Amino acid sequence: MKWTLKVERIDEAGNLHSTVVGFIERPELTSEADLGLTHDDGKYLIRQVQAEITHDQVRALISKVRPCACCGRLRSIKDHRRWRIDTVFGHLRIHAPRLEACVCGHSTASSPVAALFPHRSTPELRHLQVKLGCKCSYQQAADILNEFLPDLACFNHATTRNRVLAVGKAIEAETRAEIAAKPNVERPAEHMIVGIDGAFVKATHSKDQRKHLEVVLGRIESIGRGSQIFAAVRDLDDLARERVRSALRRAGRGPATRLTVLSDGEDAMRLMAGQWLNGKAEHRLDWFHLRHRIQWLARSIYWAIDYNDADHEERLARYRRNLRSVRWNVWHYGKSRHARWMIALSRLGAQLLSHRNEIDAAGDNLSKIEDACKRFDELEGYLYSNIGSLTDYGRGWRQGERIGTAHIESTVNQLINQRMCKKRQMRWSRLGVQLMLHVRAAHLNGCLERYCGLPKPVERTWSNDNEFQLAA
Repeated sequence: MKWTLKVERIDEAGNLHSTVVGFIERPELTSEADLGLTHDDGKYLIRQVQAEITHDQVRALISKVRPCACCGRLRSIKDHRRWRIDTVFGHLRIHAPRLEACVCGHSTASSPVAALFPHRSTPELRHLQVKLGCKCSYQQAADILNEFLPDLACFNHATTRNRVLAVGKAIEAETRAEIAAKPNVERPAEHMIVGIDGAFVKATHSKDQRKHLEVVLGRIESIGRGSQIFAAVRDLDDLARERVRSALRRAGRGPATRLTVLSDGEDAMRLMAGQWLNGKAEHRLDWFHLRHRIQWLARSIYWAIDYNDADHEERLARYRRNLRSVRWNVWHYGKSRHARWMIALSRLGAQLLSHRNEIDAAGDNLSKIEDACKRFDELEGYLYSNIGSLTDYGRGWRQGERIGTAHIESTVNQLINQRMCKKRQMRWSRLGVQLMLHVRAAHLNGCLERYCGLPKPVERTWSNDNEFQLAA
């Protein structure tokens, strides 16, 4: 069975032009493999249709720009060239003539096609390469594109890497310009919630570079503005703090904006909340890490009990009561001036110390109870070092406030682990990490299209008469 495919074009005068773009030959339907087009047939037909459409577009462009804008004379063609353009559906060799300067002197010599395609590629192709290149390795991204799209020489790891890093450099240049200008926010937000965390990325082997690179990242949330992700390499240069402040300004932070900063309570995070995010900032210790530390202590106590003793059930019940008391008082009275959780914590510490003395007097192994005591000391130091960052978690949870940073842990997986650490074991330079973070953050924030030259996404719908329409 054979088919002939034609493309029909209607010009401005209403004349119909028909062109044959390809022929298809398929066997009769005897198996499931004979149904429809093959993948290679689809690639071939798409390339042929696009070549025909592009030919008409370029011819119309040259006809439009050839007359002088001042006097209207037709400019002479200086020479004829073939310009190669990379598109999603294959290479294009288009006619790109150079035009002479007009005799009136107002229109200079130019090549309209060269001016229109400085990158020699379409924004859609660059966006697709950058989007895949920031999700998986450069070689894998090139292999995926070669598998599903018509073969292109630009579908290789080198070109993919260059286009990804070019977008990262463009974002870095825009960030540095914003840092230098520090523009005022037109509509500042009244209140913003900022969750911050840190992560480490393996560094390349060099004498003057650390084994791991520290990345500071977070998510900014405000009512009516959605959420924004930011990330910065801490020791790349002296602009790490300014990059974080720039992200806050772009998200809508003004001089009077109140900040609620959530972190895991580590020393570096507390320092950042106090010095980097200056202004009206309230640091809040998140419940996610605090609850996990209590659970680790409960697990250590469980393994420290000797279940051969006759009173092990009573001892275990007493431990559980004290642990519940610590957790309940921190949950409800974390910020209370009466500090009920301190009393519950000291009661639990006294029980652990008494239990350890009993085991020591009996001459038994102290390793498990020592581990439990170590966990208790860590929890106690953690609470007292963050005593000013505790809050009434129960009240905040009932009022719908953000009290944990579980969404920040998810952001770490999305931004770093899936591309740089856990999913793909790679080593990075400081600048390479920062550029990749720029691209991945732009992709997750939904603004990657702007840096690739694409307009905002357009919804496509089909009407009842099968006419393709574009709805804004």
